[in-house]
Amino acid sequence: MSPRRYEQRLRTAGADQTRRRILDAMYEQLPRLASVEAVARQAGVARSTVYLVFGSRAGLFDALTQDVLDRGGFADLVRAVQDPDPLVHLRGGITASVRVYAGQRDALWALRSMEQALDGALQRAEQDRLGGMEHLAERLAAHGLLRVPVAAAVDVLWLLTSFDAFDLLYTGRRLSVDEVAARLLATAEHALL
Repeated sequence: MSPRRYEQRLRTAGADQTRRRILDAMYEQLPRLASVEAVARQAGVARSTVYLVFGSRAGLFDALTQDVLDRGGFADLVRAVQDPDPLVHLRGGITASVRVYAGQRDALWALRSMEQALDGALQRAEQDRLGGMEHLAERLAAHGLLRVPVAAAVDVLWLLTSFDAFDLLYTGRRLSVDEVAARLLATAEHALL
């Protein structure tokens, strides 16, 4: 291996570690939103490094939002979406989203409580989720599985995969994670298929 490649890998590993320290510092500050200066101090980096790594304050908040989802098991949701069978996508996606929400409920509530200060990070995450629901509805329709128009399916999926739908059942009705997933999935299947 050439010395240049080795140095490049070390730099990449160092950058990844710096990014991780910054995100960990942000996460540890929840439920309050720390200033960029406080996060930099806790992460042991300069304020300018935070901006260098994330590009902007909005970029930092986008990364924090994704990090919270990743900590909850977002990779399982990605696996479900990638399945060639749209029913596996539907069932696995709803189950995985419930598990993500349950695993990071407090952090997600904290982020939602400071939505105005997050420079649109939650709105962008919600738009990504909407795009995912459009993709799922189109896949279900392409396989002849929908009994409602695609637009109606998108609305139903949008509602049933929301944090609010999860939390109303989980906190409001005190259902277990598995019960919440089962209720939301049964509702989706009954309404759409």
